[in-house]
Amino acid sequence: MDAQRSIVKCIYQHSISRADKIAIIAPDMTVNYKDFWHIINVTAQKLIEKGLKEGQRVILEASHSVEFMTVCYAVHLAGGVHVPVENGAPAERVEEITKEIEPSMVITGEHPLEYFGLTLNDLFDLPQAELGFPREEMLQEILFTTGTTGKSKGVMITHYGQMNMCVSQNAVLDFSIDNVWLIPTPMNHAAGLRKTHMSMVRGSQVVLMNGFTNLKQFFANIRDYGVTSIYLPPAGVHYILMLASKELAKYDEQLDFLYSSSAALPGGDKEKLISVLPTVRKFDAYGGSEVGAVCYIDYNANRDNTKCVGKPNPGVEVFIVDEDYNRIEATEDNPGIIAIRSNTVTAGYWNEPEITANTIIDGVIYMTDLGYLENGYLYLVGRRDDVINVGGLKIAPTEVEDVVLRHETVDECVCIPYEDKRFGRVVKLLVKVKGGCELNAEELASYIADKVEDYKVPKFIEAVDEIPRTFNGKIDRKKIIKMYNE
Repeated sequence: MDAQRSIVKCIYQHSISRADKIAIIAPDMTVNYKDFWHIINVTAQKLIEKGLKEGQRVILEASHSVEFMTVCYAVHLAGGVHVPVENGAPAERVEEITKEIEPSMVITGEHPLEYFGLTLNDLFDLPQAELGFPREEMLQEILFTTGTTGKSKGVMITHYGQMNMCVSQNAVLDFSIDNVWLIPTPMNHAAGLRKTHMSMVRGSQVVLMNGFTNLKQFFANIRDYGVTSIYLPPAGVHYILMLASKELAKYDEQLDFLYSSSAALPGGDKEKLISVLPTVRKFDAYGGSEVGAVCYIDYNANRDNTKCVGKPNPGVEVFIVDEDYNRIEATEDNPGIIAIRSNTVTAGYWNEPEITANTIIDGVIYMTDLGYLENGYLYLVGRRDDVINVGGLKIAPTEVEDVVLRHETVDECVCIPYEDKRFGRVVKLLVKVKGGCELNAEELASYIADKVEDYKVPKFIEAVDEIPRTFNGKIDRKKIIKMYNE
């Protein structure tokens, strides 16, 4: 096995062994592995000429383009640390991260090569150089969390950790080098960026697309490029099932698998997806920016429980602890904190030694999620910070939301804790109804009461026009709770 592994080294090897194979299809260019390696190499030279030194950080505005991916991997090759920020991120956000990490370079805008006075086409006319590959122990990326459950933190990933994520997940998903993966999610987030990393390690192909709401383009990409796998957040799955399930069904024989993560996929959507794509493998996953995806389940083959997120990947140990981090035998009624031991665990949080020390102990990371193990399978209950405590009774909002989303009039919903002047802390349900429907709060409450314990039924149910989400499709609970409790 290669002693010093990295994604850029894999791309280099593919540029020799499968030079003409397409690596990336994006709106700005389609590029094969030979040419992709060439432009990465040339851009790395330009970074070094600009003064980038080993370990220095480079902030790079993310986009669904070959140009962005070229600069991203060139930073790796030059020995730097890639720090992606959201496409179109406000200047204040970029300044905030700049103060936090003190980067050597800040490269923003739709065309990052303008930083060097170059265009993408210019790179093909410049010669390659002999450059050494990064060492496994070096930092590769710092991914900033969305901050939905607290302060945004910079998750540090080494080349060693990233390669272990790619190898482990590729083995579990078991996709071929001929796989064509459609990735329409933000490229500054672990979900989209790491699917691209995984494909580059495998030597397969990715199609980059900016979002999934343009359904005409979404399905054109699937058809025109022979897409065989799709990554979508749960919000994307729900959107497409609502508006274009018949069109999606046409690709049942073409697709190998559909993968969703970042948040729980509601059970109702799982069932509908199974009926729409009966022969397609459908993966749900559990993990995080700090560890990658460490558990997978093909819920097309395992349909027993919507809370189940699968068995741990080979080489991953998952166990459950209490608040003092002592191992416990957790159950559905008494879940505990999920703990993970893996060679994919983050190197820590940038400039946050106290949080790092309290979260990662002896190679084990203690997650913010509650769950339990049964027959080797992990069952996810919800985030620790999301659990609502009402009179000593703990309620996982996702359990209630999963029930509500199955109601025929409901499009989206969220359960939050609400401080009421009369009743104290209660559960409040915010509902966005489907077009042409009206909210009947009394009927919906009765529907919920038939399916959960009495104390889990929301005290208040309110119709809303929108459920705020983060850039990567997660419900922004922190923002919503603040909005309704001010």
